[in-house]
Amino acid sequence: MKKRVLFLGTLGTLTGLFFYIFFTPTHYKQIGPVEFFIQKGATLTSVVDQLYKTKVINSKLAFKAAALMSNAETGIKAGRYEIPNGLSYFGLVDLIIKGQPEEATLVTIQEGIWQHNLAKLFAKEMNIDEDEFNVLSKDQQFIKSLGINSSTLEGFLLPDTYYFNNSSTAEDILRKLYRETQKFFNDTLKDKMKARGMTMKEVLTLASIVDGETNIESEFKTIAGVYHNRLKKGMRLQADPTVQYLIRTKRRRANKVYYKDLEIDSPYNTYRNKGLPPSPINNPGKLAILAALEPEKHNYYYFCATGNGGHKFAKTLSEHNKNVRDYRRNRRRKR
Repeated sequence: MKKRVLFLGTLGTLTGLFFYIFFTPTHYKQIGPVEFFIQKGATLTSVVDQLYKTKVINSKLAFKAAALMSNAETGIKAGRYEIPNGLSYFGLVDLIIKGQPEEATLVTIQEGIWQHNLAKLFAKEMNIDEDEFNVLSKDQQFIKSLGINSSTLEGFLLPDTYYFNNSSTAEDILRKLYRETQKFFNDTLKDKMKARGMTMKEVLTLASIVDGETNIESEFKTIAGVYHNRLKKGMRLQADPTVQYLIRTKRRRANKVYYKDLEIDSPYNTYRNKGLPPSPINNPGKLAILAALEPEKHNYYYFCATGNGGHKFAKTLSEHNKNVRDYRRNRRRKR
């Protein structure tokens, strides 16, 4: 009798545990559904890893067991899913083998991309109306609805590789890209931002200048250090990318900077005005943002192109002027 009671007790405990693990709703921190993409040919293991990484599930083993019991290994459907909060493991398995995912397009956004080129990219890849994208990027009511204090969304849209469902509108895309920027500024970065006395907008603005100066990632932190040094000294940044921004937005011509361009009357002209410009001049990537927050510590206040790729850095104006002469000599030699 005791053995029978013990057996039934054990069975009841195991049954309860089974239902608790596989049928109890799971909850994640994010408000609203999680956007989740499964690529064509994805294995069960890769899907489980992805779900765990995005914190939709908290146990790989339990979810994989639920999937194997449901024969999900051969029934996974590629596409975009919206996973609601509070779904059990069996409910989640049911979603990815019986659900009807939306078709999605993979889009790679180049770091430091200009806003009008971002519009062209989505027009090409997803048939989004280019004019609508550009107009919405400057629509004050829409920008304020995102909680952004800026005249434009340029700089607030994080470059990376993303899946976008094929029914996305220009507004959907802009909202998603800004959400990704917000996610990137985690608590650690916010603490660093606070320690430097900078706002997110100021960090993105400085990062956009760094991204506009060079394509060599190893130089990002050095260049950011130069600008931090100049800001501390109250020196003008004298950053060519800010003048190039004016040329492409106001004069609609190639990016070559002439001496007359340095006299353009605009708060974005860092040759005329001290401090940072009013907003970012492109959409900076993650490394440029990190460089703006974690600049290299040095005593450089100047830099100029070498003509062979990369830049030479200088501590004094006389040293900088010598580097400029060397650069011009290299250009003449190449011609």
